[in-house]
Amino acid sequence: MKKVFLVFILVVILGASGYYYMSNQPTKVASPLPMPAFGEITVEHAAPLFADGLPSDYAIVDVRTAEEFEKIHTDKTINIPVAIFEDADEPCKDIMAKLPKDKKIIFVCPFGPRSKDMYQFLTDPVEDLGCGMAKEGLYHLWANIKYKKNHIVIKGK
Repeated sequence: MKKVFLVFILVVILGASGYYYMSNQPTKVASPLPMPAFGEITVEHAAPLFADGLPSDYAIVDVRTAEEFEKIHTDKTINIPVAIFEDADEPCKDIMAKLPKDKKIIFVCPFGPRSKDMYQFLTDPVEDLGCGMAKEGLYHLWANIKYKKNHIVIKGK
């Protein structure tokens, strides 16, 4: 009976270890998609782009709250919470001052909705209460992601 119990415990430990390992592996994409000029990108676009760490020709903007960012974030990402549109007097001016001018920009959050909100707030016309920013080179990632110290793990939906 003790042997059966020990084998059971060993199987549980190995299963949990395998699950943990696999859950921290990036999604492998059989048919990667090329990056569009702007807009939404998905696992098929982003997984190859992030395979070796953060892409050097893109600025990664994490749109989670400052509290979420402090708990866990990836080095070399910029935190600009999407809530700035509710909290700041001049959110467009504040955001544009923080965005690098020499790189393409990818907005990220754990699942995609907040990054899409940031993208839309920035690119909507001024008369629609947006910032009227040009879309070229701006992206929002619609995918499950995990934040690691030196990289972002892109997971499938």
